[in-house]
Amino acid sequence: MNLKCPECSANEIKNEGDGIMSCKKCDLIFDSGPQWTRYNPDSKITVTEVGQEKQVVNSKTILKWQKETRTGNLASRSILLASEEIERISNEIKVSDSIKESALEIFSSSSKKGLVRGRSSEKVAAASIYTACRMANVPRTLDEVADRCNLNRNELSRLHRLITRKLKLKIGFTSISSLLPRFSGKLAVNEKVKEEAQRIINFVEKSDYRQGISPAALLGASLYISCKKNKVRRSQLEIAKAVGTSEVTLRNRAKEIILIIDSK
Repeated sequence: MNLKCPECSANEIKNEGDGIMSCKKCDLIFDSGPQWTRYNPDSKITVTEVGQEKQVVNSKTILKWQKETRTGNLASRSILLASEEIERISNEIKVSDSIKESALEIFSSSSKKGLVRGRSSEKVAAASIYTACRMANVPRTLDEVADRCNLNRNELSRLHRLITRKLKLKIGFTSISSLLPRFSGKLAVNEKVKEEAQRIINFVEKSDYRQGISPAALLGASLYISCKKNKVRRSQLEIAKAVGTSEVTLRNRAKEIILIIDSK
């Protein structure tokens, strides 16, 4: 086998099956792709370099997945595609390694429940990331995840609900307030705008209007109304892009909120 260990450059490579290799000299476990990790069950984390990008991965999680791949508990192709997609999307939306690991576990459980059968592994992986974020109360919207994968917002939402129902997961209600700091920072608005937007959000959350409306749309509308009230110039397009909704939706939600506020 004309293959060298990426760690110590030794030629003593053992084929573990399903594309998983191990080095007899330094005990490194790696696949045929560009990612690898050192086998060390006692270590909590391992730092891996892919090109010039560093990734932090839990070694026990990787070893568990490699074992499932070799024993045939999961299809090797699905598991590799899912792990790569979870890594890519997680890095783009900037979530912690605990979210990545949770998403891997959700995908694994979904596969065992038959939810991957007949569906794209990448799509289920994307839905697993969003579900993991929701479970951990990490403020990421459907649009943020959908924009980074081959899924539209509605399809991602349907997959998320299916996974939640089949796995019987407990998902908390997404608070718009938890999204406000990040998106107000994206728009570089001052504290007055943020405080006024928070007051609008509090008002809306206490009303019946909140039910069934996208958190991103309500957040964007609240920020837009607050910007106008405080004479801070931010266009509908700027705000819509920042929160991940359309200008039409933003405009409609803003009109509806203003009508509710004026009627009180």
